Amino acid sequence: MCSAVIAAASRGAFALAVLLAALGCLPGTAAAGQAEAGTAVVLVSGFTSTTPFTTSAPACAGQEGGTWDAPTGAAAALKRAGYTVFTAPVAADGKTAPPCVGAGQPTPPASATIDSDGELSANGQALLELLAFLRESYGISSVQVLAHSDGGLWSRSAITQLPSSRQALPTVQSLMTLGTPHTGSFGADLAEYVRNGQCDASNRVLQELCELMLPVLDDLIKDLGPEAVKELSSSFLDDWNRQQSIGCPVTVVGGTYAALPSWIGWLVPEYYNPSDGIVGEASAVNVASFSVTGAAIPAAPLAMIAGGTFPVIHTGELSFLGTANTLVNYPPITAVVLQSIGATGSGAPCAEPSGEGAGGGPAITTANARFGTLLAPDRRGRVAGARDGDVAMLIGRRARVTCRGRTHAGTPLLGSLRLRYVALPRCGRAPVVRDGRALVVRPDRAGRRLVARLRGGRLAVRLAGHGLRRVRFAVEDGRGWRRAPRGRARVRPDAPHVAVRATGRDRRGRRFAAVVRVAAPHVR
Repeated sequence: MCSAVIAAASRGAFALAVLLAALGCLPGTAAAGQAEAGTAVVLVSGFTSTTPFTTSAPACAGQEGGTWDAPTGAAAALKRAGYTVFTAPVAADGKTAPPCVGAGQPTPPASATIDSDGELSANGQALLELLAFLRESYGISSVQVLAHSDGGLWSRSAITQLPSSRQALPTVQSLMTLGTPHTGSFGADLAEYVRNGQCDASNRVLQELCELMLPVLDDLIKDLGPEAVKELSSSFLDDWNRQQSIGCPVTVVGGTYAALPSWIGWLVPEYYNPSDGIVGEASAVNVASFSVTGAAIPAAPLAMIAGGTFPVIHTGELSFLGTANTLVNYPPITAVVLQSIGATGSGAPCAEPSGEGAGGGPAITTANARFGTLLAPDRRGRVAGARDGDVAMLIGRRARVTCRGRTHAGTPLLGSLRLRYVALPRCGRAPVVRDGRALVVRPDRAGRRLVARLRGGRLAVRLAGHGLRRVRFAVEDGRGWRRAPRGRARVRPDAPHVAVRATGRDRRGRRFAAVVRVAAPHVR
C-alpha cells in the first residue's frame, strides 16, 4: 500500500510526506486518530449548500450532505481515523435536510442552523449555538473546525464572538479552511457588475471577465441573493476582516485548476488567476493582491499555516471546466486534512485572541515575469501589426478572427465557449476580428524578464536580457504606485505584497512592459 502511495504522490515532496504521514507509512506516525474523549471535529459547508446535522453514528456514514459525503472526502477519512465528527446544519433557500443521528442521540435546536443566504455575523452566532448544544448534549469540551468555502468566514465570525458569549461553550482548538474567500471572491466582485442579466463594468478587462463568468454569476446571484453576494466581495471583506480576531493560526488550502496559460496569465492578478473557478488562489491562502483596476486587496490579519494548493475546482457544479476533482473529494487534500487535524489539536486555542496580527513580514522572496505587450483591434476589428506567434484572445461565443482569407474559431480556455485563443499564422495583412472582441498578446521573443528580489524592507529589481532602453521602474506595496530609481526601493517590512512594474522601449521604439508581484504571505 505504501509503495503505491509513493508512486502516486511523486509530484511533490510535501504532498508525498503528507500522504505517507496520513496513512502511517512514516516512522512515528499512526493512521488512527488520537482524539481524546470530549473532543470532536465539526465540518462547516459553504454557500448554496444544504447540509444536515449528522453525528459519527455508523448509520450516518455517507449521509453528511453533498459537501462532505464523498467516500474520498474528509468526513469518511476522519471517521475511519477514529475522530468524533459532526456536520453543522446549513439551510439553503430556507430548506433544511433531515438530521442523521444514532439511537437516542439528540438533535440541535433550529437556532443552530446556519442560513446559507444569511449574513456573516448571524451565521457565526448560529454556529455558536451548535457548539453550545454539542457541549451540553454530547459532552464535547473541545472542537476542531474544518470549513469549506464561506463556511470558513462563518467559522471566523463564530470564533471572534466566542469569548464574549455568555453561553457554556467548548474550546475551539483549530480552524482549517478549504477554498475560503478570506479576502473576497472574484465571482462575487464580478457579480456586482451584473445588471438585469447583463454585465455593466466600465473597466474593459472587468467587463470581459464578467461576460466570461456570466452563466455562473447568474446562478450565484439567484442562489445567494444580492446581499449575500455583497458580503463575499473584496470591498466588504476588507472592512470586515479588520473587525475579526482569533487566537490560533488558520490552516489554509486553495484550488488552482482554473489557470490561464502562462503566456496570458501574467495579465491577470493572482486574485483572479489561478483559481478554483470561484475563489482565486490569493484569497484562498490569504495573500494580498490587487484587482485589474489596480486597487489593493489586503490580506486578512491572520496567522496561517500553509496547507498547500491543488489542481481542483471549488465544487462539482464547476465540473464543466474539465475535472471532477474538488476541494472536498480530492484524496491529497483529504490527506492534508488528516495531517493538519492531528498536528493542530494541542496548540494554542482559537477561543482566546492573542491580539497579535499576522506579523512576521516578508522573508527573502524572488519572482520574475516575462515582458510582453498588447495589440488592440481598431473600430473595424483590424489588428494592425499582428504577426506570426501573436495570440488572439477571442471573447464571445461567435467571435472569430480572419487571417489570409481563413477564419479561425480558436481553442476554448478552461472549457469555456466564451473565451478562446488563436495562435495567429503569418498574415499578409492585419487580421480582422468579427462578431466579438479580442485582445492580441505578443510575448517578448527576446526572452527578456523582470526579476525582483525582496528581503525585509529592501527591494532590488533587475532586467534579465538586453535591448530595452529608457527603462522605468515603479513599485507598489499597498500605498499606491511610486517610482523606484535605478531599480531599488525601500518598502514596508510588513507589506502584504509588493508589485513592481517596468516599462521600456526597444531600439525600434516599440514599447514593452512587465509586472511582477512578489508575494509576502504571513505563513508560519
